[in-house]
Amino acid sequence: MTKIVIPLTAFILPMKKQGKMRLVKMTLNNWIMIHGMRAGRMIANKRKHQIQAKIMPLVDQAMVDGLAPIGTKTKFKFDWYFPDRRTDLDNWTFTHKFIFDAFQASSVRGQVIFMPNDNLNFVVATYDDFRGIDKDNPRVEIDWSQSHD
Repeated sequence: MTKIVIPLTAFILPMKKQGKMRLVKMTLNNWIMIHGMRAGRMIANKRKHQIQAKIMPLVDQAMVDGLAPIGTKTKFKFDWYFPDRRTDLDNWTFTHKFIFDAFQASSVRGQVIFMPNDNLNFVVATYDDFRGIDKDNPRVEIDWSQSHD
């Protein structure tokens, strides 16, 4: 089993909300709200790339430190530590999309790609567990293992 830790701050972006700049969690509810805006698809794409830009250096460094690339038939377990109880687990788990896209965009020296694809050849299962409140270090800990089925 291998592991990477992503702070939940990676999913918090400055956005104009109610006429003021605020830090907003990019959870499913906010993603839906963005898509309802004029030019929503372009705004959402920009937000996705901003989040990926926060995750990719963590993955790249883990690879430099010896973390092996993800292979086929991989099962992922996400352990969530929230700063509070204000956002439901199903809204946070939507961020799998950002995480897997960042995994695919991460490489060491442009040669070794961390995860070649997030299709069913590579991702065969995802499991999510709410592990508690950690106000000082909200994060998602991601473990994975190869399926031998």
